[in-house]
Amino acid sequence: MREKEEEILEEISGFLHGYLKSGNVRINSFLSKTNVNISNLQQLLTIRFLLLKETKHFVQKLPFLLKQFKTTTATRTETNIGEVRGEIDWAETTKRRLARNHIDRTIFSTNESVRSYDTPENLVLKELLGILYRLLFHDSYLKGFEKAAWFSEWQELKSNIEYAFKHNIYLQRVHSVHVSDRTVQKTQNHRNRLYREAAQLLVSYRKIIKGQYNEEDLKILLRETFIAPENQDVLFELYWIIQIIKQNTEKSQLHLMDGGHNKVATWEDDSHIHHLYHDSSGSDSVIFHIPTSEIEGSGHPYLKQKYQSLEATKDLVQSIFGRNVTSHLWRGRPDFLIESYDQTTNKLTKLTIGEVKNTSRVEYATTGLEELVEYLYLVKDRKGRYLLNSDVTVQGILCLDQVEFDSGSFGMLKVLSRSNRRTHL
Repeated sequence: MREKEEEILEEISGFLHGYLKSGNVRINSFLSKTNVNISNLQQLLTIRFLLLKETKHFVQKLPFLLKQFKTTTATRTETNIGEVRGEIDWAETTKRRLARNHIDRTIFSTNESVRSYDTPENLVLKELLGILYRLLFHDSYLKGFEKAAWFSEWQELKSNIEYAFKHNIYLQRVHSVHVSDRTVQKTQNHRNRLYREAAQLLVSYRKIIKGQYNEEDLKILLRETFIAPENQDVLFELYWIIQIIKQNTEKSQLHLMDGGHNKVATWEDDSHIHHLYHDSSGSDSVIFHIPTSEIEGSGHPYLKQKYQSLEATKDLVQSIFGRNVTSHLWRGRPDFLIESYDQTTNKLTKLTIGEVKNTSRVEYATTGLEELVEYLYLVKDRKGRYLLNSDVTVQGILCLDQVEFDSGSFGMLKVLSRSNRRTHL
């Protein structure tokens, strides 16, 4: 990674723990001060548990480790009439005949070797494999990451879990039960590596589920399973988003960036609550699209032709490809968006729209400015009314790398660069 990207990562890594989109797992050597106020923390830590090198290494070696699977054998004494099962215990046979009927020569006591699979360590192993199987094959949230680069190694490793849990003839004879914490703790010191490592992983997972971790535990886990964005432009967008968070609050709640609603953070001040989104059109309070119906019936020659071209396109797509498409005169998706609501009335009072250009070229910066101004003029509320010049304050922020420009006030617009990044709302 180039020096600039490393510098950016070092500055913002303490806020990127919830990033779960396209990227690569790496050790976060920069981690010092971190924001651990993260929504859905347990969900995040479950993913981090899978990404731990200890977890992946155990599953990778599982086919080999299962060769160390052990059972116990116990001797069971039974008394039968008319048949012999196992080795005859003559002393016990004589005792039983005397107790029942001393002349009955059909009574026999025998010793039979019985193999036991439900040993404490096997129950620990079976519980861990059951957890991993459920996460990898039945967890609907995790399924959403199956195509992510950081999850690709599990696409190969998960077959080891499936075979062991569903097809291993020895494990099939072990019952699936919840093992006591005391048994798991004891198994951590087992001489057999298979059971020792299984117990250690089960302890780690139970701490996550029960919330038994402190801030230092979190830092260690988050440092070792850090996902760095692979796209430089995305990293630059996140850089500016985190500048906004850092300069406007010290008490933000971070949300998982998992490709869902794309909310990054929430924070409050004395009168408002602020919701920050990345690569998103925000909540249903705002609309970033204009339907073709707005210009239908217009007498203006250009708008008339524009409407007819969109309708013709829709008809042709249906005729040629058999697909239905919705025509829009305009659609938008800002790089970031901040919705500010009055805490008393819960009404939207301010909308901040951000456009980010990872550039030092004026030409590309100008393109970003054009896109941003378009957002400002065309964004609407949920009822379809344009927000600009309404009772909602609309402002824009253009974020650049190192571009020279005249500083000063530009009304509803702020222009920032990495050397001039005061982003207080």
